[in-house]
Amino acid sequence: MGIELTLREQLLEQFGEWNQFIVHIEKLGESLWNQSIAEGKWTVREVVAHIARWDDYFFEEAIAKAAESEPLTVKHIDYDSYNEIAKSYGLSTSIRRLAEHAVTIRGRIINVIEGLSIAEYEHAYVDADGHPFQFESYLKDFLWHDRHHMAQINRLIHLKLEEMSLNGWPALQTILCDGWLIRTADGYTKRSNSVQPLYGHSLPTELKINQCETLYNGLQAPTVFKVTPFARPAGLDGILADLNYKLVDPTSVKTVVLDNMELPSYSDAEIILETDLSELWLDAVAVFNRLTEEQKSATQTMLASSSVKKCYGLLYDNGIPVACGFASLEQGWVGLYDVVTDEQFRNKGYGEKLIRHLLSWAKREGATHGYLLVVKANAPANRLYDKLGFAHAYEYWYRVKAYQG
Repeated sequence: MGIELTLREQLLEQFGEWNQFIVHIEKLGESLWNQSIAEGKWTVREVVAHIARWDDYFFEEAIAKAAESEPLTVKHIDYDSYNEIAKSYGLSTSIRRLAEHAVTIRGRIINVIEGLSIAEYEHAYVDADGHPFQFESYLKDFLWHDRHHMAQINRLIHLKLEEMSLNGWPALQTILCDGWLIRTADGYTKRSNSVQPLYGHSLPTELKINQCETLYNGLQAPTVFKVTPFARPAGLDGILADLNYKLVDPTSVKTVVLDNMELPSYSDAEIILETDLSELWLDAVAVFNRLTEEQKSATQTMLASSSVKKCYGLLYDNGIPVACGFASLEQGWVGLYDVVTDEQFRNKGYGEKLIRHLLSWAKREGATHGYLLVVKANAPANRLYDKLGFAHAYEYWYRVKAYQG
């Protein structure tokens, strides 16, 4: 059995999650840090500076004072003015310096609180305004504050992943309808034949749903909506359920930090990696996925027309192709798609070997993070991805209404 942590230890462990988060997002690059968390709101760099400056204030005026048995000088100040100073600091400071500052001051706070005696930690201090100050309350309040802002930033990251996943697995045609993307690809895969309701809209929701149904019915295809945490309007899933759309294929979007993986630094004679789509790769994916000629043709057209950099992997065993897949590289992220092993050769580690080589290629090309989409009910695939270090980021599913012929 593990050692049970005290409440203080639990709170400090959670308080340290901010530092892990900063290390994570620092690797995601300047575009994320310069992005606003919402229209008219702060950028990520301003949010980080905001939290770092408040950590500075409470460390200097309360935490360090209490540790030295000195009177606390923390008091009510003009929050708006202080936040404006923090914002200016965030905009004028490099990302590396901001990240270093945020991690350093949070680490100092944790170290001091860890070193307090039980009596010092539980003591009811009084601030400069005569109000009580207790460490447990302070940690709980700022944990909520951390998580509020981390959720905002994670939403940006996940929306970016959603957009990249659409680029990585394109459609033959995309129609823009008042903020919704209506994708079609001759019926091959729900990803490429579904409505992506990602962005804001002005038309009545029911009207837009009817327009989508009319379009897909005209193609003699089911109407499919991909429902993500970013679906607009927010209540769309409930509306579709009321309209008798069936929920299918709950799917997990998983991510990994490439530096945390063991990736091969060598080539392998049994693995062919090519940045151009080949007939050999298409033949293999068609056989392994049991594609019709129409589906194979749609796959070729979709991938050949994509401008996103890709790497197509084909793994052989004694000259026989046994596994294939491809990687899509965009903005420092690599997405894995269509990784499949021939049924006769499964459970031999071929899929894992191919994935590691695709990710190694991506890392050499500048990728720092990876992502993939896996149906939650696919237990073997989820076990493999968990073994490789992929972690759940967010979930989506489809709502489907059959073709109304």
